[in-house]
Amino acid sequence: MLVGGAQVLAVVPASVLMVAAWDRLPEELATRFAFDGSVSDRMSRPVMLVAMLGLGLVLALALGILNSPLWGVRVSTWDMPRVHVAFSLALAGFLGVILFGVVASNLDGQATSISLTYLLSAVGAAVVLGGLAALLVRASATAPPAEQGPVMPIAAGEQVSWSRPVSAPWMTGLGLVLLVAGPLVGWGFGWVAGGSVILAGVAVALLSRASVIVDRRGVTVTFTALRWPRKVIGLAEIETASAETVAPSEFGGWGYRIVPGASGLVLRRGAALVLTRPSGRRFVVTVDDAQTAASVVNGLRAR
Repeated sequence: MLVGGAQVLAVVPASVLMVAAWDRLPEELATRFAFDGSVSDRMSRPVMLVAMLGLGLVLALALGILNSPLWGVRVSTWDMPRVHVAFSLALAGFLGVILFGVVASNLDGQATSISLTYLLSAVGAAVVLGGLAALLVRASATAPPAEQGPVMPIAAGEQVSWSRPVSAPWMTGLGLVLLVAGPLVGWGFGWVAGGSVILAGVAVALLSRASVIVDRRGVTVTFTALRWPRKVIGLAEIETASAETVAPSEFGGWGYRIVPGASGLVLRRGAALVLTRPSGRRFVVTVDDAQTAASVVNGLRAR
């Protein structure tokens, strides 16, 4: 609630100022500024107001989902719930001051530049709010020590393998939407922006489906029908294997993620195969029947 609500509150001051001083604002507001402070883009008053409110709602929804209270086991060496709250409040502080500064700069005539004071104030607000959140938010439990999971008895010379597909249909859909939207974005905003959207769509689609294989070579995670990219962790690189419940919020999102102390493919909240290396770092992949996968890994290591 705090995380998502902060983004909505961030756009309130600028929105209130805009409505209260509607007649003092030009038909088109200067809304984007180059590094030297000069104006590089403009937006009409109604579009600007709707865009601000929409931005607040979208950020609130996205961060609210990401910071869902349905946390799984802690795998990162960082306190990710605290990091998420600090980041969200810092973003709200920065966004709120910048938007207010943009509207205020356009009062009584279109702005020709934005004051450095607003930029410095935005950075200061982000630092203060983020720092306070990091200090005041209660610390979550420390990451539990790695424990040996179940062990499947495997005789010498016996061939055993286990495999499961893992996918996130919504990510596949998002990738397709981005691929379709890319040319439209390119037509409206330039082909650099359009190309970036297309590349993002390809990346999201590629990382939305994978297969997990456990055999004598170790654990292999292969993305998409192209069989690439591919991640292989040999049995000698694994200290223990276990099945845990993990959440995307612990990794800062969905897809292939890297956080302090851990990495992995996280496409949903739920059961995951957790591999702990001798260094203590963990590799995680969310997959059905993770308990069996862990027992096969431990059995292959033990024989």
